[in-house]
Amino acid sequence: RWQKIFMIPLWSKMAVFWNKMFLTIIVLLIVLFLDAVREVRKYSSVHVNEKAANVNTNAFDHIQMKLFRSQRNLYLSGFSLFLWLVLRRTVTLLTQLAKGMTSHAALEMQVNDATEAARKYMAENERLQE
Repeated sequence: RWQKIFMIPLWSKMAVFWNKMFLTIIVLLIVLFLDAVREVRKYSSVHVNEKAANVNTNAFDHIQMKLFRSQRNLYLSGFSLFLWLVLRRTVTLLTQLAKGMTSHAALEMQVNDATEAARKYMAENERLQE
């Protein structure tokens, strides 16, 4: 089934477009991940927490809320980046497998034809020798 899907001419035309989109999404996810890392580092510093605790409890809660959101964004962007890379690798492997199966089938047919021709020539050779 995958062989039929990946051998559609439209698929090869769209492959260039999808590769560009994949790289664009990877860059976007990396930027989001780095921004989330920056935010986590900003709100998890001990110095900021101590100042907020001394000034106002609402300010401390606000800092903790922003820390939670930045950690959430870090996890979401990190897992999204990881899963996007896994998805890309899976599609690449499926494409390679479909191409390999196609070439394997073609080579198998070629070997069968060569074997048939060799048998035919051997049988003809034996008839000529008799």
